[in-house]
Amino acid sequence: MRYEEYRTTNDYVISIIGAGGIGNNLLSALVPALHRGGLIESTDLVKICVYDSDEVSEKNLAHQGFLPEQVGMPKVRACEMALAPFLGEKLKVQPCVWDVREIDDMEPSDLVIVAVDSSVARKVVHSSGALWLDLRCRGDGYIAMDHTVDPSFVSRRTPEQPPLSCQMDGAIDSGNIQFGHLWAAAHGAQWALQWLRYLTGSDNVPIPAPRAASLTLGELAKLPVTDEDEVGRPVSPEGHPREALNSLIEDGHYDCKDVLEGIAHMAENEDWKGLWNLADRIGREVSVIIDAEGLIFVDIGTRGEVLPARPLGATAPFMRWIHTHPMDAYWSSTDLESLSAFSPLITEAMVLGMDQYKRSTTIVDEDTPRLGTQPPLSNWSSEPTRMYSPAGAQNE
Repeated sequence: MRYEEYRTTNDYVISIIGAGGIGNNLLSALVPALHRGGLIESTDLVKICVYDSDEVSEKNLAHQGFLPEQVGMPKVRACEMALAPFLGEKLKVQPCVWDVREIDDMEPSDLVIVAVDSSVARKVVHSSGALWLDLRCRGDGYIAMDHTVDPSFVSRRTPEQPPLSCQMDGAIDSGNIQFGHLWAAAHGAQWALQWLRYLTGSDNVPIPAPRAASLTLGELAKLPVTDEDEVGRPVSPEGHPREALNSLIEDGHYDCKDVLEGIAHMAENEDWKGLWNLADRIGREVSVIIDAEGLIFVDIGTRGEVLPARPLGATAPFMRWIHTHPMDAYWSSTDLESLSAFSPLITEAMVLGMDQYKRSTTIVDEDTPRLGTQPPLSNWSSEPTRMYSPAGAQNE
């Protein structure tokens, strides 16, 4: 790392690994923002090195920000060409037509951003000692981890697996493009610009915090950082009498404090049948998340859908995501999209039906059936439907 206290020149190097859906859009935001004004004038040079061996293809045009006439060009050279009007003596983009597989593949840098789905590149950067940001996206969701995140969390969430597109399977062919990659790119551009302000001596610089978020669901969680001391807003479990909860629901107060506390209490005590019965009385699907510290977050959706609860202040990875269906317990297409998008954040998922439930976990062995043949669904176990026990607890 090029630490500020060891600096002998006033030039800065930013490395961006990956020039696809996240990387190219990140550059398209960052370079114009840097090309004029007091920040660039306070430096001798800002050089942005972009690493990627891939070429622009037809399928990239829908979401990666490239033009039809750039098909067949190395992505990094297409990036440099598009941004040429903004470059000059103080601001340069250096195309590097290779992938980062070891530390020597990368120029010593002040800031490093991983914008490619490569566990090899991620692990190189994570162990580099640099100020780094690791951006990941799938569909309309994204995750941003940086050097402040707990190393054990980063390690567990960086398994060796084949690279994936930032789009869901079939999205490009069907035209169902989702834009989590643009949110990830915006986070990366903001992160790089604010860190550069800090390195050049600005005070009170607001650095974007590590997070998981979705365009549909909003903020999903804060990630565990090494100096974290902020507490979120979970629901405290409380075993209120069922009659009192039923009365509140009948009066239309289905999302009041007592009802949410009752749902949290049932989830904490694994009273799955009781939780489904309460959701059925409400007439809406219910979602519960239990975070890494055992804190419980409850969300109430519509009659036909509930997405993962918005656990503001929660700590990942979530131990459980539990949600209800009106009748049968099964993995709907919406459920599978949620599991795909947020598989790095959830350890176990459950769907509750009228008299049965299904369970899936990311802690699986080689012989366990999976929900899909390719990641991320192949990271989830496919388990049989189970009936509730008479007492309402789950059968094993």
